[in-house]
Amino acid sequence: MANNPIVVVHGWSDTSASFERLARELAVRTGRSINHIWLGDYVSLDDDVTLADLAQGLQQGWLAAGLPRVPARADVVVHSTGGLVIRQWMHTYYARLGTAPPVRNLVMLAPANFGSPLAHKGRALVGRAFKGFKSGFETGTQILKALEMASPYSWSLAHKDRFDANVFGVGGVRCTVIVGNSGYQGIQGLVNHNGSDGTVYVATASLECARITMHVQRSSGPRALQTMDKIVISKPEVSRGKTAFLVLNNYDHSSITAQSGRVDGLLDSLVHALQVTRQRFPGWIRTCDEKTAQVTNRYSTKRDASKHAFQNTVFRVVDDHGSPIEDYALEFYGQFTDGKDRWAREFHHKVLGKVHAYSDNKAFRSLMIDVTELERIEKRVRTPLCFSLSAVPDVKLDSAVVGYKTMGENDIDKVTLPHDQLQNYFAPNRTMLIDVVVPRYQKDKLARFKRAPSDHS
Repeated sequence: MANNPIVVVHGWSDTSASFERLARELAVRTGRSINHIWLGDYVSLDDDVTLADLAQGLQQGWLAAGLPRVPARADVVVHSTGGLVIRQWMHTYYARLGTAPPVRNLVMLAPANFGSPLAHKGRALVGRAFKGFKSGFETGTQILKALEMASPYSWSLAHKDRFDANVFGVGGVRCTVIVGNSGYQGIQGLVNHNGSDGTVYVATASLECARITMHVQRSSGPRALQTMDKIVISKPEVSRGKTAFLVLNNYDHSSITAQSGRVDGLLDSLVHALQVTRQRFPGWIRTCDEKTAQVTNRYSTKRDASKHAFQNTVFRVVDDHGSPIEDYALEFYGQFTDGKDRWAREFHHKVLGKVHAYSDNKAFRSLMIDVTELERIEKRVRTPLCFSLSAVPDVKLDSAVVGYKTMGENDIDKVTLPHDQLQNYFAPNRTMLIDVVVPRYQKDKLARFKRAPSDHS
């Protein structure tokens, strides 16, 4: 183990200088050599650079440095966008080709695995408040699009490397995600969100995810527009393999790299994650889970919502032609005989956090679900939770000749989540990917056959 190098890859809008102290501490504590790959300190801010470009740059830098090319011979530390870069790299150059990557233990410090709420903020606000952005606020447009909440990029990458060609687990890449749970201080606090470290949500840092498919079944026959469409929903499929996930109290997105004076708990955890063996990895996962539960207020009576545990719930809504449906609404409610819908009031006011529609394709939408609050409410409101979807144009109510039938009470069925199964659909510190397919209807007047006149000549 002592001969295996530690490779440090910096994140987006960052420089190699951010890791100088961390690298020195790791070298002292492990007695191992530290290799830096920084892909050019400012290259990742170029508007034309994509994550695929950065993955290729990582491959070129890896080979140029003479780093190991055989499986499990190097340990890696990444920060922020470096998490997406190394995932893209491992999938493109190894997993997709059926080859194990040369990474054994991987530590992601505050990675933006499923996006950042800062990626779509205005230039003036973020440029003023967040020190990670350079003068002139060079955004790196293509990187920001991938980093935006509910981005098609993070959706696609997760399907590739967490479900289809997973490399993570006891027998593969042993990955530990470490993230803080405190936002920035002072003026930088303008960009803080509950459940975040100031830059990434705790839930979107996690690699753990699940996916569901929801197919709205098309009605057929002459009365199709008057018949209710039924919904078929799959059981949640959890991502393959396992990763360790650790939340450290009172660290933000910058201090998690040991740039500040505080290193208590951080370096010990980081060194342990870099040296954990195959046999001890399951125990390390349990240890991280226990420590994380203690700092996310899941079992506490405290009401500090900034430290609650969230689930990033991402919807993609398309029609049965595969075209995006960008104008839709989601409503959560319950079934009560007394006329008082406690689920609707509690869910929309206390459980549902930030909602963000992806700017270039609003068919993708992220809903931050406060699982800590949901678990508290579920103990009082012991009835099924329902939700429904409405989309426009409505083929029955609007003047459009094509569209969807979702607005009427008997147009589309609702989804009912039994009380005792809510934990399968809403879990702390993960992302749930929900793929919804809605049939697109056409009115009869869209196309008509006209009988040719009779030839009496």
